[in-house]
Amino acid sequence: MKSLTEIKNNIIPREKHKFGISYHCFVPLTMNNEKVINHFILFCHNTGLLIKYDEQNKSFHYQKLPICPAFNDFASYSFVYLHDFIFLFGGINSITHERTKLVYKYSMKDKIWDECKITLPMEINLSFAILSDDKNVHVIGGSNVKDEVQTIHLSVNVKELFINIYEKIIELKNEIMKMKLERPYIIPIEKQRMNEDEKENKEVIELPEDWKTRKTQIETFEKKLKEWNEEKRMESNGMNWDDIWGFDGELQQTKKR
Repeated sequence: MKSLTEIKNNIIPREKHKFGISYHCFVPLTMNNEKVINHFILFCHNTGLLIKYDEQNKSFHYQKLPICPAFNDFASYSFVYLHDFIFLFGGINSITHERTKLVYKYSMKDKIWDECKITLPMEINLSFAILSDDKNVHVIGGSNVKDEVQTIHLSVNVKELFINIYEKIIELKNEIMKMKLERPYIIPIEKQRMNEDEKENKEVIELPEDWKTRKTQIETFEKKLKEWNEEKRMESNGMNWDDIWGFDGELQQTKKR
């Protein structure tokens, strides 16, 4: 049986708050939509942290991150992460008990908070959000302003969050994949001896001009795709989410009143 190993620096350096850390947002850090191993982001009330774990030294390291001013003292929000952004949906102020229907996004790359122009159809907290095949965001359940449990299921297409850049990214990815699949096999060509003293034949790979052109196109597309993935600010849809959310359950009855 393996013995237990002590983990160093295992106390989270949170900011002072009456309610500590609970009902928080905790996600992996991503770069170019790929998870960074042993790096995580935590948001709760007035605490924002980048948490790094050093496996070799068995130690945690922490770096403070900016908290969204409008979400200070807030928790119990649902959240998803996609394309190096974190999206927070709703939540409740632990001090005033005020709930919100606002949606905020945080750029992992630029460490910037922005309020989305779109909102939830109602003020809600304690809901659960999940991505479906990177195509739809589902927000399920929660409590309303009267502290009543909601049996609702809201859904919205991710394109509504990434209205322009999302389509460009998908188009570029498909084009790159198509070009790579069409790339022909490269056949090594043995080069004639340049010197009789050489002991071994040297092989060189020569690409036809059309293959070189295709390779350049792929590199150009991949560079452009990286630029779009790293854009500082994504365009938000100006519509209110009352108009674009799909829903079922009690929310439908609420909207009819």
